[in-house]
Amino acid sequence: MERTIDCLVIGAGYAGAVAARELAERGEKRVLVLERRDHVGGNAYDCLDESGVLIHQYGPHIFHTASKRVYDWLSRFTRWRDYQHRVVADLPAPDGGRMQMPVPFNLTSLRKAFGPEEGKRLGEKLIAAYGA
Repeated sequence: MERTIDCLVIGAGYAGAVAARELAERGEKRVLVLERRDHVGGNAYDCLDESGVLIHQYGPHIFHTASKRVYDWLSRFTRWRDYQHRVVADLPAPDGGRMQMPVPFNLTSLRKAFGPEEGKRLGEKLIAAYGA
């Protein structure tokens, strides 16, 4: 029996996996995916190490989107882990100690740097001038 394919996709990372799935589902194409690794997901791959600890095999990866459509589409294939990424600067505090300041500088930074009242006043002034 002769088997035919309509599309050949090289690589099963984010782009290849999504392209192959869309071609197969919406395009009703017979798709062959070639991947040199023994898993899909490209560099965004998690696995258990020899001690049973879940690791990022190729380094950290964070996915984020503001698109509900993209989130819903991907949610068919994965469970999400809640993660919040916060960057702070460790700075000298007015009292001689240390304080952590959100980076990039934002309205919270103003309140931390200038106190709640003055920070609020300055924040309102910036929003009035430049918008939220």
